[in-house]
Amino acid sequence: MQKQLSKKEFEEDYTLWIQSAAKDITFSLSQLKPHEIKRIIARSEQYLEEPGSVYDTFGLEAARKLVPDNIILLSTDAVVFSQSIFVRMASVFDYAVALNRRYYLGSWYSIITLNRKYLEEASENMLRFTLEHELLQKEVYEENIRNEARKFTPEEKRKISDEALNRAIEKSGITREEIELEKALMVKISHISPLIPKPFAETALYWYIESHLDELKFLGEPSINEKEDAIGKKLNTDFKEWIDFSADVYKLFLSEVKKELNYTDYGYA
Repeated sequence: MQKQLSKKEFEEDYTLWIQSAAKDITFSLSQLKPHEIKRIIARSEQYLEEPGSVYDTFGLEAARKLVPDNIILLSTDAVVFSQSIFVRMASVFDYAVALNRRYYLGSWYSIITLNRKYLEEASENMLRFTLEHELLQKEVYEENIRNEARKFTPEEKRKISDEALNRAIEKSGITREEIELEKALMVKISHISPLIPKPFAETALYWYIESHLDELKFLGEPSINEKEDAIGKKLNTDFKEWIDFSADVYKLFLSEVKKELNYTDYGYA
């Protein structure tokens, strides 16, 4: 059985990993033209200063037709990256143009975020497929919360993702050729977009929902019973304990990227 790291051990391990990740990501970033690098770094600095600016509500018309009314849809210029659950190597990342989360803030709020470039360039079938995949995974994780709220192992996460992927293919009607085109689109977008670590993406999303709670309250769903309400309160407390760390990690990541780029040599800093 995999050892459960303490909070301190996890933070130390993740900090080392993010420094290594910054070097690998910088190599890809350095292949871009100087004005493209400037655009990405400027956007990244804005995210650091104003985390709520990671998300907004532009360009979501096509996606809105494909999800239930209770889902909060947001868009972003960023692509989220994390340690791969498919290939356990430090230099291999999972990139995500979609992120779905369910936060408890007195009520439960279900959110799906989508990359704007993806919204602009994906076909309707690609978009339907991506949203089906997110919604199917959402069902599994919500059921887990209602039952025991345990942490899934990387192997279990891979299985959940693969099973949801196969069901999403069936439900969306996407073809194999379109799947390959969709993969290529995701790769292209990840090379030209601001990249943000998953913990910071989740923190920025939490802050966005918290700051817009008055206008989003009508989308909140009450807990189905006292047990789920208690779980929600605990999850919210636990999540808040990681917020400062996730912000510090992003600050470190961006600092390491700029250092690796010798960013001052570009004449922008």
